[in-house]
Amino acid sequence: LRPQASMPPVTTSVDPTHTQPDELNRQADIATYSSSSDDVIVRELEQIESAVSELTAHIAQLAAHEDDAAGKIGPGHPDSEEARRRLDDIQHEREQYDVLLSRAYDNKRRALDRLRRRKADDLAYQYQTDQLQKQVAHHSKPTPKRDASTRRFMSGFYVLFAVVQVAIVVLYWLFVDYLPAYNHETGEGALNGLMYYEFLVDVTFMMIVGFGYLMTFLRRYGFGAVGFTFLITAFVLEWSILCIELAREISLKHVATLELSIATFIDADYCTAAVLISFGALIGKVTAAQLLVIAFFETIFFAINLFIVQFTFKVVDIGGSMIIHAFGALFGLTLTLILSPKVRNADMHKHRASRYTSDMFAMFGTIFLWILWPSFNAALAPASTQARVISNTLLALIGSCTATFTWSYVLRGRKFDMVDVQNATLAGGVAVGCSADMILGPGGALLLGLIAGTLSTFGFNKLSPFLERKIGLQDTCGILNLHCMPGILGAITSSVSLAVNIQLNKVVDEAIFPRGNAQPAYQIYGLLVTIGVSIVSATLTGFFVKKVMRTPRTLYEDSDAWEVSHDYEYIGVHRDENLLTSLSND
Repeated sequence: LRPQASMPPVTTSVDPTHTQPDELNRQADIATYSSSSDDVIVRELEQIESAVSELTAHIAQLAAHEDDAAGKIGPGHPDSEEARRRLDDIQHEREQYDVLLSRAYDNKRRALDRLRRRKADDLAYQYQTDQLQKQVAHHSKPTPKRDASTRRFMSGFYVLFAVVQVAIVVLYWLFVDYLPAYNHETGEGALNGLMYYEFLVDVTFMMIVGFGYLMTFLRRYGFGAVGFTFLITAFVLEWSILCIELAREISLKHVATLELSIATFIDADYCTAAVLISFGALIGKVTAAQLLVIAFFETIFFAINLFIVQFTFKVVDIGGSMIIHAFGALFGLTLTLILSPKVRNADMHKHRASRYTSDMFAMFGTIFLWILWPSFNAALAPASTQARVISNTLLALIGSCTATFTWSYVLRGRKFDMVDVQNATLAGGVAVGCSADMILGPGGALLLGLIAGTLSTFGFNKLSPFLERKIGLQDTCGILNLHCMPGILGAITSSVSLAVNIQLNKVVDEAIFPRGNAQPAYQIYGLLVTIGVSIVSATLTGFFVKKVMRTPRTLYEDSDAWEVSHDYEYIGVHRDENLLTSLSND
């Protein structure tokens, strides 16, 4: 702030016994803020700055005179009494100037506050004016025609969605029926349904609310996170029932009417989880039409992998460490390498960031998933092992939670980070999926959770930034660290756990482990097949989508696909940048 030319220069020599502070008092006590003009406020600030400078100079000179007078006080000094009186006068006058200086600083603060309020009011007024002008223009002019690419995209989405839905309805009409027990009036079907329905509610809640809100951390993609999660869940549920039940019928070497039960919906939810995991790597970088095509093909390849790994190899994976988490993560990571834009700049990715409220919403998703994960792993477990599955899952989740908070604090410079807490705390539930129904023991389950949480936290802090720099892996939600690595860890752990149990001559229940003593090897075979099928199928899907479909106009923004509210354009934008610039010297 530059002083006005008309302001008097700062006095450089002051007689402390004769200085009259009335003029300085008048300058320092500028407290009249009746004018609404910013220029007036700025002039007041300039006057206050001048008063502060002059007061500071007077106080410095008074301090020098005070030291001089104090040096003349002492026994035998001829002017001791005079010096003492003069010192008292100087100290009294200095107290007056200290009060004036304090009042000047208070007035400066109030003037700055008023200027900030005026700037904020101006911004709000300008925003309201802009919105009014937009509304007037919208109602007074015809709606502009969409360009050719937009028309092709919108019509393509409608046609694609309509054709797929009609085909699915026809397939259900011709080939799907309820279990015979559900068509009887004996009540047997009702009891069977109630047994699974509570688990179905928990698992579906995890899909829509848990996964949906976990992905709302992007500050300008909340609608897309929750809305597209809802769309994917509904679409994959109906489509996966057909694919999974057909694979099951083929494995039984007969294809008849596909039988629908509550347990079938839980199987479909598991397929939905794999697709949503893949969505985590793509979120903010694909359109709704691309998502539908990806979900369509991934569901087919999920069923193929399920047919090989579970129905043919008889791999034990009650919680889906490999067939859900590893498959979905590797599928999504491969897709993001193919579909993510190769040209990277700060402006393109400026909204790949969170804000305080979006992180809070994402944390709600984490908490829902953490609480309900035991139901996810135990939903289709035999009654004889269900309690063990729940206990092992809870212990593993506890271990990953404590490990995450510990390592986040260490790796993030003695502060916790919400990215770690939102994700790595769930890694124990992923890792224990393959071995949740095995005899891990409480200590083993807790240790597995600790290892998974540690591995995941290190991934978020070290591995993901490294891979993005080196190969351009834009893993938006960090599925590599939450699903891929813990899923592979879980598959290996199940093989090791079974091998150790066999070496200790413990009985292997072939009702649970169909391959008997060969089960550890088949666990590894299943993992290798899952890795191969997911990567190859995702490569084919990715190049097809990239070849025939358009990408979003903007990244990590809802406005490309959703009607957004009037305040959307200010999310992630510092509205007071001009104000901060103008006051940067204060």
